[in-house]
Amino acid sequence: LDMKGSITQTLFALRGLREQGCWPEWPVTLLLTSDEEIGSECSRELIETLGAKASLVLCMEPSLPNGELKTSRKGVAVFTLTARGRASHAGIDHANGVNAIEEIAHQVLLLQNLTDYERGSTVNIGKISGGTRSNVVPDQCQATLEIRAETPEEADRLQVAIGSLQPILKNSSVVVEGGVDRPPMPRTPEIARAYRRAHAIGKELGQDVGEGSTGGGSDANILAPLGVPILDGLGPSGNGAHTPTESLTVTSLPARTALLAGILSEWANP
Repeated sequence: LDMKGSITQTLFALRGLREQGCWPEWPVTLLLTSDEEIGSECSRELIETLGAKASLVLCMEPSLPNGELKTSRKGVAVFTLTARGRASHAGIDHANGVNAIEEIAHQVLLLQNLTDYERGSTVNIGKISGGTRSNVVPDQCQATLEIRAETPEEADRLQVAIGSLQPILKNSSVVVEGGVDRPPMPRTPEIARAYRRAHAIGKELGQDVGEGSTGGGSDANILAPLGVPILDGLGPSGNGAHTPTESLTVTSLPARTALLAGILSEWANP
């Protein structure tokens, strides 16, 4: 489902256009990256360079469950929170220690309270590590967390809140590192117009293509601040992405491939 089915779709759509004599009159660039799931660190500059020159960007991420295109995505920011205290013997000198794990525990409760479902914003502490042995008051603890936000303004608000964290325990310290991994992709006027055109092309193929939003991030998020028209979620349908039960709806492949081919060949035609 994510992403081999999408690559298969793309190759068959391009081959079909060539074999049927329907190759687009406008240039088409296909970019395949291998680091999207780990932050696109190596491919980000190339994505931005090619995307800035494009009149339309098609992202072959899987569709939403019922075949809807993704016309908005939440942004993602990742942070590391490090607390430092003072080590001491837990039995002999407990009172002189400053427990860094306790400091992180206080910070976790503050961070969890930043989640605001009405605004569509979430904060998730995904990993905590610290300490050495049970008989030592730990002098260091670290938490890794991410935020997801629907708009740039909300992402900024959360970043300011996280960057302003102060230690709770006396003689402890807190250091925050990290930032935006992928900015939010709101449903801009450019994306809305692109969806309407794709919907019209789908109608000509007998497809009623819907739209929706998702909390997941993709390479399309990287291009959102550039204001280019983006269509995301053109890949196949399925369920359970990133789980042992991930599945691809094989019967979705022909229709999704036809939609992609139709967009590529008919986009500039009235």
